[in-house]
Amino acid sequence: MAGKSVGVIVRIVALVLSPLLKIISPMLMDLIEDSMRKLLDKARATENPIDDIFVEFLFRILSLDIPEE
Repeated sequence: MAGKSVGVIVRIVALVLSPLLKIISPMLMDLIEDSMRKLLDKARATENPIDDIFVEFLFRILSLDIPEE
């Protein structure tokens, strides 16, 4: 049940952010993507798996592809 709730929340937030992400400048979008990749690298470097899950959650909210390890 909680998993479904999180999925619904992610979809709602993505619906709200998606139009905004499409109209921001390419320079700002590049900065966001670069920052998110760096954050994911740092999360993966920790021993806490929740770090990875949280950052991947942010990727999904921002409708960004999650880079493979």
